[in-house]
Amino acid sequence: MRVPSCGSAFIALAIGTALQVGAAGLDPASIAQVPFVGDAQITADGKRIAYVVTHADTWKDDYQSDIWLIDGDAAPRLLVGGAKDDARPRWSPDGSQLAFISDRTEKRQIHILDMRGGEAWPLTNEKAGVGAFAWSPDGKRIAYLARPAPADEAANPKGAGKARITERLYYRMDGAPGFLPEQRSQLWVVDVVPGHGAPLGPLWDGRTEPSEPAWTADGKTLLFSALPDPNPPVAPVNDELFRVEVAGGAAAVALTSRDGPDGGPIAVARDGRIAWTGFDDTRPRRSATTTRLYAAMLGTTGLGDIVNVTAAFDRNVGETSMSDLPPPRGGPGARVQFDPNGRSLYFIAADRGLAQLYRIAAGGGDPQSISAQLRGDLREFTLAGNGRIAAVFGSPTQPYDVWTTDRPGGKWTQRTTHGRDAFAGARLAPYEELWVDSFDGTRIQAWLLKPPGFDPAQRHPLMLYIHGGPHAMYGEGFFHEFQVLANAGLLVLIANPRGSTGYGEEFANSVQFRYPGDDYRDLMAALDAVISRGYVDTARLGVGGGSGGGVLTSWTIAQTDRFAAALVERPVVDFASHTVVADLNNMFAQRWFHDLPWRAPKEYFDRSPINFVDKVKTPVLVIQSEQDYRTPLDQGIGYYNALRMLGKPAKLVLFPTSSHGLSRNGPPSQRVERLELILDWFTTRLLPPPAARHSAGG
Repeated sequence: MRVPSCGSAFIALAIGTALQVGAAGLDPASIAQVPFVGDAQITADGKRIAYVVTHADTWKDDYQSDIWLIDGDAAPRLLVGGAKDDARPRWSPDGSQLAFISDRTEKRQIHILDMRGGEAWPLTNEKAGVGAFAWSPDGKRIAYLARPAPADEAANPKGAGKARITERLYYRMDGAPGFLPEQRSQLWVVDVVPGHGAPLGPLWDGRTEPSEPAWTADGKTLLFSALPDPNPPVAPVNDELFRVEVAGGAAAVALTSRDGPDGGPIAVARDGRIAWTGFDDTRPRRSATTTRLYAAMLGTTGLGDIVNVTAAFDRNVGETSMSDLPPPRGGPGARVQFDPNGRSLYFIAADRGLAQLYRIAAGGGDPQSISAQLRGDLREFTLAGNGRIAAVFGSPTQPYDVWTTDRPGGKWTQRTTHGRDAFAGARLAPYEELWVDSFDGTRIQAWLLKPPGFDPAQRHPLMLYIHGGPHAMYGEGFFHEFQVLANAGLLVLIANPRGSTGYGEEFANSVQFRYPGDDYRDLMAALDAVISRGYVDTARLGVGGGSGGGVLTSWTIAQTDRFAAALVERPVVDFASHTVVADLNNMFAQRWFHDLPWRAPKEYFDRSPINFVDKVKTPVLVIQSEQDYRTPLDQGIGYYNALRMLGKPAKLVLFPTSSHGLSRNGPPSQRVERLELILDWFTTRLLPPPAARHSAGG
């Protein structure tokens, strides 16, 4: 298995074949050729790095992952690959074995590869497959999550199927078709030897979904986070930390009980200290609250004094900037870790458009950036025992790849070139940073992408792209869609209006009870600042966005008719209906509004763009996914229907099978088709005909 017997259709691309870039520049189809790099894992001695390259499988219209290896100073090479999906590599503590998840035995199971030689072999045989897992400190056992196999719901597989029944408030989640299972993952421990016998467990009752487990340094206890209540009355975000002894019949015990999340990732130090992320909830509940890093000593009876390690750092621990190129499967790699001696903590946080790696004393203080020379988006990292760091990093013109530094604060070196090689033939637009004063003097950060061959003496069409959330952050990472639009000849303007993260809790929470509103005025201030430069054709302006960006776009075109075309994707246009139908229904009601919609109807009415649809004069492309539970199907359809009922120009696109995350993890064919539709919509309305473009010097 070290060398695959049959490579996938895209292994050649992952090795470094450049994208097919046409005469018109980077096209939408190139998203299906991109290698997605992530989950870089370094051995304790710092000599080896395993990482994952995910690529599209056009025959299956899905994604496939392979595991690559950097061995010392050697060039990267394929380690585990082929026709099956191989991902989530994790080194044994001594680096002699690599565990990974693979579906080569039908369901996704843990496999073990001995780096000294031999074939990989399956460790688990769970009927429903395996999720997250973790090696014990001595390398002899692995703890893992596995959900019980679902009961056969239909005796007749060709029948209509049985009814779905629930009494829970939160019974579905975007990206998980149907209802969430009543029985969630359970926690098991297995010896890492062939023919190991029955796994130990379950060590969790499966009433709620646990996080990835973490072992204590002595190997006797497992830590994880989970909701204590399978039917929470407020919102499914109030996780607590749990511990459970690795012994038959052991029951998990809660370590925390405060109002507010205490969750993963959980980091463990050799001296018994643990670290995790969370925040204290408030009354009234805030729309945005800064995620903090906490640490405490774990004793035999519970936690010692809890220290808010990042109390002086008003940024979200674990956050990165928005991108459409994170690996479409699996969660992010490590974003919190103790240093080898336990005196410091390393973590990722986003600050003013940059996601960086920070180091802070375990007892708290001022964090120090140790990736400042990498201006962009550092998404994940792992730290070796000798201080060496492996990270996944990307910038506006540098797709994500693996980078290393031999010591904190040292020089960073790019170790893989999958992304760079893939885009070798493309003309990638750098970001120009700008800060503008909004209507009340608030400083707003924005970036401008200019098309290849940009001539400031000419007037150019411009696309204002609005991010979702609203609590999220555009930044200086790689964004394929923006590059495609710029390659087509559009100026692309992105901005972080109030409500965005990366500027502190007050800035992010300033839109509570007034969203949308002042954030729209921030965006217009950024747009006007670029127009004042004299090279924007104000008759050819476009605006668009998805999710929260769809909210703001539908709001924007009801406030002004300055735009010639708009994209409203997976929006919320009627907050009253959204609040009771969305997967996180009660959370939206309690954090975004003063009360429930039937008690405060005017507040919901005044903030819902559907109620101002009469004012819209801009042609609108509406895109919605049929399995979107976050901003459900009726929102996009209702907005389109309202526009057409009024005789206004609009086009509706519905993607089957996809969820709210279509643009980030949807089937490759749908991601290509979506971007083709968007590109056609805006170029048709914003770009002059080819003959006119040629005569104008374009």
